[in-house]
Amino acid sequence: MITPLSRRLIPLVIGSLLFLLHPATARTAAITDVRFWSAPDHARVVLDLTDAVQYESSTSGTPPELRIDVKGASLQSRKREISVNDPFLQKISLTGWGKDRVKLVLYQKKLLVVNIFALKPDLDKPHRLVIDLVDPAMERKEQEDRKQQKETRSRGSKIVVIDPGHGGEDPGAMGSRRTMEKDIVLQVGRKLTQLLNQDHDVKAFLTRKGDYFIPLEERVRISREYGADLFVSLHTDGSFNPQVRGTSVYCLSLSGATDETARVLADKENMSNILGGAFLRPRVTKDPNLNQILLDLMTNNSLKESIRFADLALQEIRNINRLKYPTFRQANFIVLRAPDSPSALVEMAYITNKEDELLLSQDTFQQKMAATLANTVSRFFKDGQ
Repeated sequence: MITPLSRRLIPLVIGSLLFLLHPATARTAAITDVRFWSAPDHARVVLDLTDAVQYESSTSGTPPELRIDVKGASLQSRKREISVNDPFLQKISLTGWGKDRVKLVLYQKKLLVVNIFALKPDLDKPHRLVIDLVDPAMERKEQEDRKQQKETRSRGSKIVVIDPGHGGEDPGAMGSRRTMEKDIVLQVGRKLTQLLNQDHDVKAFLTRKGDYFIPLEERVRISREYGADLFVSLHTDGSFNPQVRGTSVYCLSLSGATDETARVLADKENMSNILGGAFLRPRVTKDPNLNQILLDLMTNNSLKESIRFADLALQEIRNINRLKYPTFRQANFIVLRAPDSPSALVEMAYITNKEDELLLSQDTFQQKMAATLANTVSRFFKDGQ
């Protein structure tokens, strides 16, 4: 028996069944932004989308053109072209086809290895389609240059690797004036590297030299390829409480964080791989010997020396900025998992605090922080002799 209520429900049920049978017709993803970054060995293009899409790709022509047919997507305009000043790409072109298809063309300057992958929304990041164009020759050259530095260093000299956190897709924490962590840490990292290289017995290198993202595991690998005697990762802290400020220093812990704040911070920093869009290329895949590496960390001198560096850093930094904590903290930071060198992570100040954000933006404070850390490095190696 069909009642008046069931008559009203039948169209709703049929509509729901049609939606389930044809979900692709429900909505079209809008491309809201196109971004580009350039690294020494690869270029990256990112499309921001309001929904997930499907895609097909092909490469043809001389010089080669990478063509990506993005299905279920739309452009706000009929066509968009972006000129690129980059060793790998000439320009980026997007053309709308019908209501639900966009043709993306990347005009390459040479044949590159293509990695395309989709990322689901996370925190403030939308759906993303990421295209990495990798130059294997440059990738090998970067590796060889690092290993050469390790093999040819003079007897008794030390190698320090400075790691400016975040970069590219991952801006890190952000202040009320739109100051981005990734920019501040790179500026301080450059100053610190320059100061350290004034010492003839020290050679300092950066994990990243520009605004691009490097997966956390790759940062550790870079440090090991250099044969680092010390690894220092630079960051600026962030908090929902704008009153919180100060500097803090962290070391690795393999048995749990020293407190909840340290655990939360490690989780946040470890999220960089998701926010930055990490694609672990074959040489950066999860190390099958990770358990042995962690065991080595527990049994060799690296953790003890990491703690010694952290103590020295806090002694020096308290002269230029207030400390968030008077002693170092520990948690399971991926970027500190180098088994053969002391490693520490320095949160220089809270970029979400107005006073700290102003300090971090000033060249004088950046120079002071760089000089303080350089002095810490000098004391660390001198006292360790």
